[in-house]
Amino acid sequence: MSIDRYNDINKNGNEFQLPNLKAFIPSPKKLDYDSGYIVRYFAQKSNDTSSPIYEISKNSFNKANDTPFYSVVALDWRIKGDPIDVKKSNSISIRIASQTIPKISLYLPNLLQFHQK
Repeated sequence: MSIDRYNDINKNGNEFQLPNLKAFIPSPKKLDYDSGYIVRYFAQKSNDTSSPIYEISKNSFNKANDTPFYSVVALDWRIKGDPIDVKKSNSISIRIASQTIPKISLYLPNLLQFHQK
């Protein structure tokens, strides 16, 4: 292969850069507790189901959603109400999200995370 051909091919090398994803921990605000839920965003490398699952911000979710390198999911997370109902609701959200990220339940063992009575 000639150097010129290599350079032509290499120009497109930056086209598929991985977005820089940073772990994010949501902090529900009063408005969130008034509505009773928050939306949580998660990402995992799409070619490795045993790779770490990251909770990410909405902005990072939008970036990761535009690339084939990550499987991403947004889920509604209930944070207010009767604890039994909250657990059921969050369990259903996890079950739906696990269709995209199969082991997400391991990342979310506490179904009452951020819960407020």
